[in-house]
Amino acid sequence: MKPEALITMTATIRPDILFQTLESFERNLFIDLHQYKIAINIDPVGIGIAKDVKDVVFHFFGKKNCYIRTPSRASFPEAFKWVWSCIEEEPDIDYVFNLEDDWKLLREHSLFSMMSRLEIEPDLALLRLPMFHANEKDMKNWNKFYPYNGKYYECPEELTLVTGFCGHPSLIRSKFVWDTATNIDTNINPEKQFHTTNVPVLDIVSKYRYGVVGVPGTGPLIKDIGREWLAGTNWQKKGNKAWFVEWELNENRE
Repeated sequence: MKPEALITMTATIRPDILFQTLESFERNLFIDLHQYKIAINIDPVGIGIAKDVKDVVFHFFGKKNCYIRTPSRASFPEAFKWVWSCIEEEPDIDYVFNLEDDWKLLREHSLFSMMSRLEIEPDLALLRLPMFHANEKDMKNWNKFYPYNGKYYECPEELTLVTGFCGHPSLIRSKFVWDTATNIDTNINPEKQFHTTNVPVLDIVSKYRYGVVGVPGTGPLIKDIGREWLAGTNWQKKGNKAWFVEWELNENRE
């Protein structure tokens, strides 16, 4: 029997972008799954209404396989904590696939092989899909380098608390998701808490190893398709983008 997974997603109101994301992942990755459910938070940011996004979600998952939250106020930390906490409702599911609403999967990849690798290596917290080119010996992740260990590109131990986790599409152990979710501070950017500020989360992160899938000599597997959409609206991340918690309308943009 094919395995199961819970997909977790923080989203805004941009149904066309979401459709592209889910269509690409259903066709190129989720085909390996026997069943998949989604936990999605739809923040009131964008043009349209939450129902537009729900309709897209129901198209791919059906109504019975969805956990949906539509808050009246947008908050990235609250959204993140809620979707990750939904794994508590699925105690028999061992894996979470964390997927934001604006990533396109460029070609086929085996999710089953990623699950198998996590089964073999119990101290491996996650495997994420690459946004960077896979070289013969290493892969550049931003300005850091991950060496190829013959199976995947492994985050060096000294970079565990620097780049071990990020919001890129990733297959993650359910235990890691639950343990960290219970400690997320909803007043601080959630991704930053895996690198700084949140001691309980950092203690959990430091117990695991991290990797990026990829075949040497191949290009990125994922593409960010949300930046162009954002540039065409009056919405922007409030304050420091790396630390953002909420959205705001830029009234000065023409």
